[in-house]
Amino acid sequence: MARKLMQMMLLATVAACACDRRVPDVATVSLGDRAWTLEIAATPAAIQDGLMHREKIPFGTGMLFVFEEPSVHRFWMANCLTDIDVAFLDGEGRIVTMHTMKMEPPRRVNESVYDYHRRLPLYSSAVPVRFAIELPAGSIDVLDLHRGMKIPIDAAGLKRRVAR
Repeated sequence: MARKLMQMMLLATVAACACDRRVPDVATVSLGDRAWTLEIAATPAAIQDGLMHREKIPFGTGMLFVFEEPSVHRFWMANCLTDIDVAFLDGEGRIVTMHTMKMEPPRRVNESVYDYHRRLPLYSSAVPVRFAIELPAGSIDVLDLHRGMKIPIDAAGLKRRVAR
């Protein structure tokens, strides 16, 4: 009986996990001379996870973060397996700050989560922002992105996604 119950619980867990694998919400954004497919991170969990655990970010893809309110944001490279470029945008989609964030050594065997997080550099927006875009490392230079440049995003539509 106990074995049968354990099998049923395992099956229910597998089914629940399979149902939770949603297709990411995406936005198509024109950067440079091509359309980029950016996953949208508009929930606290999605924002926290970002592009963690990705071994590669293919050119033409990335992530668009939508924050609930304009504020100063600081990103780190916890559990990131590749370098990432980030552009922080104001409420109108204008670039205010950019960084190339470097992959950090993984958490050491005897290192606490607290100590691991504490040693990671922070990449700050420096001013209140409403959006951030993460792209493969080198994209800032390839696309000739610069401060003050307006990225063609549907700012109003993206802001509504957070209100859901």
